[in-house]
Amino acid sequence: MQSLHPDFRTDTPDTEYFFLGSGKIQVAIQWSRDTSCTALGIILSHPHHFTRKHGSHLFHPEFGLERTMITVIIDGVRYQPTHDNLEVCWSEHDGVPNVLATWKAGDYTVLQSFYAPHETSTLMHRVAVLGAKNVKVEVEAALYANPTLFSSFGVGESFLYASGYDVLYLSSKQETRFNERFMSVTAEDFGEDAKKVHLIYVADTSTERVEIHTNFDREREYWERTSSVTSEKYKHLTDLFTASKLGLRAVVASNGRFDASIWQYGMEWGRDGAMVAEALIYSGQFELAKSVLTNILTKLTNNEGMIAEASRFRGGLDSELDSNGLVLRVLAIYAEWTGDTALLKEYSILITAIANYLLRDEFVDKETGMLIAARDIWERSEAMGIKNGYDVAHQTFAILGLEAASQISKYIGETEKSLTWENAAKKMRDSFLNHPTHSMIEDGIIIKRRSVDGAVQRTLAIKKKNDKYMSSLVPDAMPLGSKGEHHLEPDITQCFPIIYGLIDAKSDIALKTLAECEKLWSQAWDSGGYGRYDISGEPDSPGPWALATMFMASAQFEVGDKDKAMRSLEWLVKKAGASGAWKEFYGDRPTPPLPPTGILVWAWAQYIILIVKHILTTELGGETLTTNARLKGIRGQLRFRNTYIDLSH
Repeated sequence: MQSLHPDFRTDTPDTEYFFLGSGKIQVAIQWSRDTSCTALGIILSHPHHFTRKHGSHLFHPEFGLERTMITVIIDGVRYQPTHDNLEVCWSEHDGVPNVLATWKAGDYTVLQSFYAPHETSTLMHRVAVLGAKNVKVEVEAALYANPTLFSSFGVGESFLYASGYDVLYLSSKQETRFNERFMSVTAEDFGEDAKKVHLIYVADTSTERVEIHTNFDREREYWERTSSVTSEKYKHLTDLFTASKLGLRAVVASNGRFDASIWQYGMEWGRDGAMVAEALIYSGQFELAKSVLTNILTKLTNNEGMIAEASRFRGGLDSELDSNGLVLRVLAIYAEWTGDTALLKEYSILITAIANYLLRDEFVDKETGMLIAARDIWERSEAMGIKNGYDVAHQTFAILGLEAASQISKYIGETEKSLTWENAAKKMRDSFLNHPTHSMIEDGIIIKRRSVDGAVQRTLAIKKKNDKYMSSLVPDAMPLGSKGEHHLEPDITQCFPIIYGLIDAKSDIALKTLAECEKLWSQAWDSGGYGRYDISGEPDSPGPWALATMFMASAQFEVGDKDKAMRSLEWLVKKAGASGAWKEFYGDRPTPPLPPTGILVWAWAQYIILIVKHILTTELGGETLTTNARLKGIRGQLRFRNTYIDLSH
């Protein structure tokens, strides 16, 4: 039976992905040490058109990514990178970040560098052969575009092309010969003792003029405007900040859209968008943050003020009410950090609706002022045993969001609503902390959920019997689908009130809560890392999550447990590898019926937030931004308003 080339897998061992992008083109450079996969492959797509890995532009059913590899021909001898003769890393040339692949071709060293210039539909690929001044060098490349997307292939005046669903071109700056879907480029002298070739991919347009130097300057200017952090002592941490910054630019389209988990979901979440926008602000990518926020307000919010999750509006008991709070919160952060209030004014009606949605009678308990629904932040619903009641994430972000809405009111002209939002947040906060029967604290520990009757929900009872949908959504092989007791706590969201300042981080409550959540470390695996929650309640992803580990690291820094925080960071560094890209989680996942494990965009965002808010401890007081790093030896600059704040800790 025919099967796809192994390159279609997203979770192949010893395989990493380096993401590049321009807002118009999305590229991942695959580096695999697994011999079943292409050692050095190019995965090309558009950030606004979501796809699985095997649906990308250069994936071929039989060849996978093999035909994206070049062949270097030196005096007639052909060479390609091999699995044991290749190193890939992030690099920088004259202020422009790029992916650099290094390998040996006989006695010569080959360097392949890749970058995607800002706001172009172009991938620039430079090949340099060192020590080759006195030999003849050619570079052979091919354009085997995905036959699912492209139906016409050929040779133009100076390029290879594919057309169909899209258009795709491959050309070179140097002298080129063409033969069917292959091109041979004669290398030109480069420096004192090297030769080079430029390969240029252009997608989605037939009119783009590629000016190599202009594009390079444009790309350098983009990164010069962004925030940066560096450190000799903590280089592995600050390098990940840079990789996360690059990752967000790579996968967020210029219109603000992004697939929440690359090659996995093909869907958008307003909550993920809010976290990504916050990280884009902190990394100095103000313009892209504005695009993300505009997309949330225009595409992921309906007129009722409901925020989309999984690209749909569910509402009712299935409402993920934390999303509304997170969106309001990041809108206030955007105005504070950029000084741009025009966006808030333009969408004032929708912003008001987002805040008012939290105060609908169907959600608000009149006595406590807290919010009631049957959903949690991890997508579990009533069918998975979530009882109608009060969720810690919903309350935390609703409080923060309504407080932010009160601040925003002065920008959007809703001064009369300001007091309503402020009072609602105050009542909710007071009940969260102090209500005699319904507070979110029990026995000195922050809890995950209370039922409407005030009982703490400790377990889950899945409604799976004779339900075909639930049977596919929660396979029998998953913990929640198996027999036995399924615990709801501990859950990483119990740390949210500590991370976001609702609970004093130095209090006994914070310390006891963190001690309880420590049970999530290495639960049923030996490799470390925190799960999102007790593994017995896991419907589809039993294993450690980078996102959960970042939240725990943030809480650990806040309470002053530096040893545990550094352990969390060391795990994150290990899992990020050379590329700095985290999978959604680390573990086995049956596919089908579940989608393949992708690269979680929120993880890049949460890492940037961890660095800026919980390691640099950046605080905004009025018009002044201050930092006081918990880890000394970090340098850099943070973009703030129309200036840059120097970091020297």
